[in-house]
Amino acid sequence: MSRKILAAVAAFSVTVGVAAGIASAASVTVDPSSTKQKIIGFGGGSVYYQNWITALGSQTQEALYDTAFTGLNLSLLRVGNWLQDTTASLDNDKVIIQAGKKRLGDNMKVLMSSWSAPAYLKPSGSMNGSDARGDSLQATLKTSTSDRYGNYAYGDFAHWWKVSYQKYAAAGIAPDYISFQNEPDMFATYEETLFAPSETSRRAGYAEALNAIYDSLSTLSNAPKIVGPEPLGIGYNNFQNYMSALNDNKLDGYAYHLYHAGNGNDNSLNNYSNPENFRSPMTAIANNYGSDEKPIIMTEFCSMSENGVESYMVGLAHIMQVGFTDGKLNGYIAWELFWGEGKGQLIGVCTKGWGNCSADEITISPEYHAVRHYSKFVNPGWRVISTSTNESNLKTVAFVSEDADSISVVLTNSGTTSLTLDRPSVAGYGTVYAVQSKENGLKSKEITLSSCFVLPARSVTTLVLVKGASESSTAICADETSDGSYVEPVSSDTLVI
Repeated sequence: MSRKILAAVAAFSVTVGVAAGIASAASVTVDPSSTKQKIIGFGGGSVYYQNWITALGSQTQEALYDTAFTGLNLSLLRVGNWLQDTTASLDNDKVIIQAGKKRLGDNMKVLMSSWSAPAYLKPSGSMNGSDARGDSLQATLKTSTSDRYGNYAYGDFAHWWKVSYQKYAAAGIAPDYISFQNEPDMFATYEETLFAPSETSRRAGYAEALNAIYDSLSTLSNAPKIVGPEPLGIGYNNFQNYMSALNDNKLDGYAYHLYHAGNGNDNSLNNYSNPENFRSPMTAIANNYGSDEKPIIMTEFCSMSENGVESYMVGLAHIMQVGFTDGKLNGYIAWELFWGEGKGQLIGVCTKGWGNCSADEITISPEYHAVRHYSKFVNPGWRVISTSTNESNLKTVAFVSEDADSISVVLTNSGTTSLTLDRPSVAGYGTVYAVQSKENGLKSKEITLSSCFVLPARSVTTLVLVKGASESSTAICADETSDGSYVEPVSSDTLVI
């Protein structure tokens, strides 16, 4: 197949017309010749509840792995460096990571974050912030009068990270990327270690720790890439404050979370309902950071509320659209790929006899489908391409394959009115697949290839176009994702960041 984009496919327009009973219309333009950042992947976190997963019966466990890895075409898996507990076993992580690799091979990369330094490197003598009793000096690295990098135990921390990496590598599950501290700005009650952007009299410095870890890992022949600074949120120039203090040459990529967006938008659930809150702070970061050589990865976010809520699907798809357009993200990792008690952000796991579970079961949440609309149809190495629309509620983003053989267009109708979309006409391409998910309706449903598509209110649609493919002339244009018997799931959960 051709490795070049032909001049004839420089751009196409999609006209959305008014159909009977449909009150809104829009137009969309996608330009395959206007390529932007390269994609490294989509994924979720396998953090906590790993023992629930490996305790499942073999049939349910295999179904879970098929759903999580093959079903999502997962390309990024975030795990924790659990050797913060010096007695921890790597067995459960090994089983899960190898299950993913078995299905996806090297297409699936592993990103490892550390939640805490080991207890012996903290003044509190504990991994948990609650044991610092509100004293930030107890929740950071212990001080040192002999460390070459500063006034805290940076060298010992870096050595622990190097040894940890070597142990994971020896177990056959070496991470491709590491972030040496999850949310260095958050004084949590659970596992945490505080780092200021640069060291102060009460906190170790992220910049100094980065110097130490960079030097330590650089002695390895197969060193992982370092990403950071992975703060709690991107409001109030939080990300930029960390970046301004460190040596950018010692990072291989940038990472952040989205638990606040600034301008008073500090409530995670509020941001799920109002994803546009992220556009300005994401744009500010993208204007100064990120490239194919140093990607930007959103490494964790959830609503911090109950899982299984229908509206979260469109909310997450919209957030991802903001990220991959103005935010220039190269990768997106949802917080929970798995979670216990059947209440995961993407997949809930119930293990018979554990917690309140009476049987081995897995539950797919609506947000699973939001991620799938991207991950299943976009591979690492693809690029974002330009899209635009005159309809404010229609959020569009498109991707082209490395050899320009395929285009995937993700269309999120965040409004309360349906739209009709004339089938895209792209010179040299044909639409070969269409899949759609509707709030309070059917999810990831293959819909009829036709001359027009209904984009239901509160829905996500992915169209896949392939170079040289012929198209059906069917004229059907109907909402195929309605389900009058659909009952919204109800669950509650207490989440840990």
